[in-house]
Amino acid sequence: MHITYSIVKSPLGYILIAATARGIATVRFGDSDPILQAELVHTYPEADCERDERGLSQWATLLQNYLQGLPIPLTVPLDIHGSAFQWKVWEALRAIPFGSTRSYREIAQAIGQPTAARAVARACATNPVAVFIPCHRVIQGNGQLGGYYWGVERKQLLLDLEHNILRHSVISG
Repeated sequence: MHITYSIVKSPLGYILIAATARGIATVRFGDSDPILQAELVHTYPEADCERDERGLSQWATLLQNYLQGLPIPLTVPLDIHGSAFQWKVWEALRAIPFGSTRSYREIAQAIGQPTAARAVARACATNPVAVFIPCHRVIQGNGQLGGYYWGVERKQLLLDLEHNILRHSVISG
């Protein structure tokens, strides 16, 4: 398997985006370029990983646009693998509007498995494409953030970013 990747610096730290010929395979946050590179090689040990800033500029631009308040289109091709249950959860996450949140229980109900809130949390934790599948929009039923693979601080920053952009557009609009 051949994977190309790019790493961009953002207000949330470094963001690695990696893709195959079929679509985006992983998007992850990190604190440094070398750490993200090492994680990519660890996640895909059999892959030929090649850095390609120019070839992935379209996807990096989508990430930068998201950080400026534009939603990520649902038509972005993804090359990720998951169980049927994970895909149900991930599709439900993609349906959460920009700037909104849902509880793990609400997602479980939305996919027709109302007692599966913990399994929903696990599916969120295994989401390989941060932001493109917005697991940061899922919180606990009591309003607390819950966990986030890339740190609760980043989860809060992502939610604040979306809320501030919405608030600004309502005030400006």
